[in-house]
Amino acid sequence: MSGCTPMRNENEDTDFHGLRSQIFTIYQRSSAFICVLFTEQTLATQSRMNLAFRPIRPEEITEASALVDAAYAPQVWSLYGATRRGRWHHYDEAKIESYISREAEGVRVGLWKNKLITLNICRSYGNLGWFHTLAVHPKFQKRGLGRQAVADAETYLGERGVTTVGLMTWPTAIGNLAFYLHQGYRLDGISVYAYRDTTTPIIDGVSPFYTHLYSSVPPQDENRVQNAIRALCQSIAVGLDYSAWVRWARQQSFAETLLLWRNGQLQALAIAYFLPTADWAEGKLLLIHPTLTTNDKLWVLEHLRLWARSRQRSPVGFSVDITTDFVKTALLPHDFRLFAESMVNMVKGDDLPDPAGHFVRFGG
Repeated sequence: MSGCTPMRNENEDTDFHGLRSQIFTIYQRSSAFICVLFTEQTLATQSRMNLAFRPIRPEEITEASALVDAAYAPQVWSLYGATRRGRWHHYDEAKIESYISREAEGVRVGLWKNKLITLNICRSYGNLGWFHTLAVHPKFQKRGLGRQAVADAETYLGERGVTTVGLMTWPTAIGNLAFYLHQGYRLDGISVYAYRDTTTPIIDGVSPFYTHLYSSVPPQDENRVQNAIRALCQSIAVGLDYSAWVRWARQQSFAETLLLWRNGQLQALAIAYFLPTADWAEGKLLLIHPTLTTNDKLWVLEHLRLWARSRQRSPVGFSVDITTDFVKTALLPHDFRLFAESMVNMVKGDDLPDPAGHFVRFGG
């Protein structure tokens, strides 16, 4: 989604809130069969190659970028063919550099005889973590090396206190679903981008919140605000902590964090990217205190709209789980649309935070 604007396509318009439970039920009921199928296909291809894993080095970034291209381009073509979604775009080295700046130890490579075989990018936020962009060199696929990369990611995240590991994959990628189910992951929601034009208000009246950007916090107040961010995270899920992401965003020219307060308490937080190659505001993280009412949540959305409009961006969008009521009660009645390129959330370990107040994609 980065760098492109979600546009409405009449052929992709879907009654998500009518079909969401049916879709998810189908996936859940299919999981056992998919897992058995994967086992039958892979037992005969166990590898005797034992990869050595470590953080990526700067001189390996170009090679890692080419590895992602080689691994992903054939897969998206096989899944989506000659469509917009089937056209793979070069995995820019700048992306990997950005991930290194956020969590250098989490950009993991697997090597065999000094040859780069796998790449995997891990994120840790308190007791919640995830990995994405798992790539295995095409010449070494179906040898069990992906399982080794997953095990390395789980070890890395576990050493940092992560008890819930998330990931996402394409809903049509049956092989991917089977692979992760076989590693003990379970299905936990379907993620889409909700987006809305920023020209018209979502709600009228007087907001119950006052807002400011994290970049405007003076140095003497930063510890206080960081503690408020951690308290908001804790209200959503014990052990959750996105304070490091907020600090990192402050250092980036394209990223910013909006803070919403009431009576001296932080009630909501949003991180958005305003990429120079895009005309929309890409919401990367949205946290909403669990005590907020539906009307309060509409005001949170209104502040997101105003924020994006002040940056001359339209639409504004963020990730939502279509298996929750928030889509039906707060988004669709207020002119939000759902971008019909969905991803399946998968999780291992403890349950994910409540998606009614925790909006994030387990990706870049």
